[in-house]
Amino acid sequence: MRPELPSLIALQALDAALRHENFSRAAAELHRTQGAISRQVAALEDQLGVLLFHRDHPRVVPTPTARRYGTQVRAILDRLAAATLEAKSGASHGGVLHLAILPTFGTRWLIPRIPDFYAAHPDVGLELTSRIGLFDFEVELLDAAIHYGEGLWPGARVAKLLDEEVAVVCSPDLAAGAPLETIDDLAATPLLQLQSRPNAWRAWFEAKGKGSPAARAGAVFEHHLMVVQAAVASLGVALVPTFLVVEELASGTLIEPLAEGRAKTDSAYWLAYPERSATLPALRALRTWLSTELS
Repeated sequence: MRPELPSLIALQALDAALRHENFSRAAAELHRTQGAISRQVAALEDQLGVLLFHRDHPRVVPTPTARRYGTQVRAILDRLAAATLEAKSGASHGGVLHLAILPTFGTRWLIPRIPDFYAAHPDVGLELTSRIGLFDFEVELLDAAIHYGEGLWPGARVAKLLDEEVAVVCSPDLAAGAPLETIDDLAATPLLQLQSRPNAWRAWFEAKGKGSPAARAGAVFEHHLMVVQAAVASLGVALVPTFLVVEELASGTLIEPLAEGRAKTDSAYWLAYPERSATLPALRALRTWLSTELS
């Protein structure tokens, strides 16, 4: 038997209180009184049988339980809001697709092409959120995700989008100041690192039939876009997916100093989605469009 669910008003009060850590500001956002927010949160605490906030007027401090619960509540409220807008729009043939994207792939490849997708599918809406790594589709309440790595996602289907090619790039100034004509020349140059791919350079050297040299490790960055900007700033040589630096190579702000600098990796980009999303018209539209764009 399904347990009694909290009221939507109580969940909205919790969400606002968590974001503001102040009942008065939460009340102002929801156009209610501070007392009403306090009563809704107290009623929710009674229903759950747990403390959600430590009261330290005027500030309220969320408990760890409140933060964990609130993360899931926020996802549910977002999904409910999107579903409501979709219902109001009467979009019966397209709908809204809730898609998780990789930050760099989304920024550099997908988002610039979304106008073309909308032109081809005006009845489909996209709601994008950034995610790195695998997650549970049932917990996140997302319809699909663009994933990098192997074609494995527990509990989900996957479809390959794009094999990955990487390129060695640097600024013209860096190349002018140090010899960078052969692979061996890289040993004397800082090699910029990506936090999530600590073995990328080693794999590249192995693909070129070379043992990884005792090269100078460059700075480590969280995202590829940071690596690209570091290369533009002449902080070192970067190893990045080729599609990320098309504009920089075209403009000359980055160059490929090695004639043999490009290589295929063992990983790829994939579209992953749970079984429940397989029949969504919006997902079918996106799959068809991606297949055309990437062919």
